[in-house]
Amino acid sequence: MRHVHGGVDTAESATLTAEDVSAYVERVAPNINARRSCIALLTPYNGGNLGDASILDAVVANIGRRLPDAQFTGICLNCANFVERHGVGAFPLAARNIPWYSVWAFIPRHSPPGEPSQTSRGVWGRIKVALKSVPVLWQCLRVAAIIPREIFHSVGGYRFLRTQDLLVVSGGGQLNEQYGGGWGQPFALFKWAVLARIARVPYVVVSVRAGKVASMTARSFVAAALRMACYRSYRDKNSREVATGLLQRTAEDPVVPDLAFSLSSSQLPPPAGIRAIAQHRTVIAMSPIAYAKPGMWPSEDSALHNRYVHEMAEVVSQLLMRGYFLVIVCSSLGDDESVIPELLGRLDDQSKQRIAGQMHIPTIATWRDLVAALRDVDLLIASRLHSTILGFVSETPTIAISFDSKVDWVMEDLGQTDYLLQIRDFTSKDVIKALDRLELQKDVVLQQVASYRRRILPGAASQYDVLADLAMARCRRH
Repeated sequence: MRHVHGGVDTAESATLTAEDVSAYVERVAPNINARRSCIALLTPYNGGNLGDASILDAVVANIGRRLPDAQFTGICLNCANFVERHGVGAFPLAARNIPWYSVWAFIPRHSPPGEPSQTSRGVWGRIKVALKSVPVLWQCLRVAAIIPREIFHSVGGYRFLRTQDLLVVSGGGQLNEQYGGGWGQPFALFKWAVLARIARVPYVVVSVRAGKVASMTARSFVAAALRMACYRSYRDKNSREVATGLLQRTAEDPVVPDLAFSLSSSQLPPPAGIRAIAQHRTVIAMSPIAYAKPGMWPSEDSALHNRYVHEMAEVVSQLLMRGYFLVIVCSSLGDDESVIPELLGRLDDQSKQRIAGQMHIPTIATWRDLVAALRDVDLLIASRLHSTILGFVSETPTIAISFDSKVDWVMEDLGQTDYLLQIRDFTSKDVIKALDRLELQKDVVLQQVASYRRRILPGAASQYDVLADLAMARCRRH
């Protein structure tokens, strides 16, 4: 099963029908106890990005400590995953599928007696080709098909929200049109903000990041969604500046860093036992990324991806030659995992011979698996934002190979720019030099990270207090 941030393969997803929405609301609603605080978490997370998963669990745990009887539901792209890992129920975020922004099938489907045969499918395929040859007619038919789906989805969403006491928008990918365009997450955010207002449910936007919001469509939807929020915060000052460019009143909103930093020590798993395998050697973890990889990234660039894989393979070879023990982990399942065989396939013969005794690739299925591995290594070379953040949460000194300004901002906030490289121009020599510096300054780095967390946690705690108060206030009214 392929996981892609913000999207899934067409064969694994399904377009919602009116019957789907009605059946789903009827199935979920009885599981929600209206006498307890009910909190809905809205996220474009589909199960593959472990950073988004860690944020959801941080929110659930921190609000749960304030409201022990609270129940959590999701409004997301993969409802089954949310229910399995984070809450008691979920509702689909969107009514229809867009490339890189698709709803996973969430209701078992049974073929009705009159299901079209292969022959009739072929006829329908030929009809579609004929209709597409008349663009104006084809677009009109598409719009005519979309409107009923959106209406049914909105009615179902309203009914779902009526069972909730608070709607929380948190984490990455929220103010962003990169996956699905303006009619992807920006429209979904706007639609749920409107539904929350109609349902009279408090709607908050907390510690979000503003990504690509360039088109007029996206800017309009995001600005309106921010305007309707009764509380707003951003995970960095740069995101707040983007929001201010869309809505002036956000200029005074607070900055509360990424909520993965608010994971408590009690939520972190014990080390994975890798040091016993390493036999007293220095352990270095590497977390690759499928950046620009065709079929795995919205902005494809095979030359850039190949360059990245080549340089990272050179890093692996150098570290193996030095006698280090290597651990390969991923913070985004499916897409980043596909890079591992590419890396190993580019190693020279000597390096391949060393792999058996000097490399371990643990099974990573959850963010806890990732943290368990990272707590058992000495240093980390990360290429994604949350592999970097979870490295720091695990108290592992980290080199970041940045693919996006959001990674730069986190490294700047933690005072770690001496260990920050850029994915477009870094070399294997740059990584090795940074690693040598980091190894010498490991204790200093750990002190800086600990100081940073002590500084930001009070702000996160105050924010959770606000969310708990909002949920409790509405719960009392009902």
